[in-house]
Amino acid sequence: MAKLADSLKNFLFIIILLQIAPPIIQNIIKQYTRILEPQTKVAYIPVKGILYNSTPITTSLKKYFKDNDIKAILLKIDCPGSAAGTGEAIANEIALLKKEYPKPILSIAENICTSGGYYIAATTDHIISAPSTLLGSIGTTIPYQFKLDELLKKYDIKYVPITAGDYKNATDPFIAMTPEKQVMLESVTNSSYQNFIQHIANNRPKLAVDTSTQWADGKIFSGLQAIDLGLVDEIGSQSNAINKIKELAVIEGDIEWVRPEQHTNMWELFLGQSNTEGASTATPTLQQMFMQWLRHLTSVEKIENPL
Repeated sequence: MAKLADSLKNFLFIIILLQIAPPIIQNIIKQYTRILEPQTKVAYIPVKGILYNSTPITTSLKKYFKDNDIKAILLKIDCPGSAAGTGEAIANEIALLKKEYPKPILSIAENICTSGGYYIAATTDHIISAPSTLLGSIGTTIPYQFKLDELLKKYDIKYVPITAGDYKNATDPFIAMTPEKQVMLESVTNSSYQNFIQHIANNRPKLAVDTSTQWADGKIFSGLQAIDLGLVDEIGSQSNAINKIKELAVIEGDIEWVRPEQHTNMWELFLGQSNTEGASTATPTLQQMFMQWLRHLTSVEKIENPL
């Protein structure tokens, strides 16, 4: 029985070794290849979801603009919008960093790039989209402006807010909207909207404020419509982005992609879950688990193809 147990152990060890050895060897070869054939570094920053906090993106932007080894930056945008200030903060950061640390920054959008997402994209040097990408929605709104004051009256519910300032409760759903408060709110949204269209006109050569009713007013466009209007520069995909980066940054040869480090805990790694874009959440093989664990330990932030 002891010999049988030893044989099974050896067999399992061989199986495990066969699982993990090939990727380890490939990784070693890739590392030596990078040393022997240096690649040009380009930063890749995903801009995903509705944005309410500019800090993660602006931190990455500062890091990569200041890094002299990073020759260009690519934003992969899949964003339906942002809080007005968040989109403006990120766009302003891009504009300031471009002046201080000149290098190309591009945007590529496959699915959606609207409102605050487009505000950010418009600040970059070149925008690429797929033919059916949704773009635009250039406009401003104050959300959640439903009024429940009539409902309170119907059920004889007393609501007594205590405020200082005539307009402090203008957005309170339990207080009736007055003409004065409505005018005030409309002036705020209109001011933000005018700033929005002015920003787009300043950054998109084919667009002008006096033609904004054609490309703004909250309208949504497909990629094909957007390129005719001048909202995007090119219809394409990852190959177009790579070619344009090489053109603008004068890069020959392959690109080494660098992206913000992904923070994943060991439990997520064990379950095969990760916050890395495009990662599978299916139950991993032993090989996948080992390689994820190895990448986690070495804090690898380089990726072969982020698009």
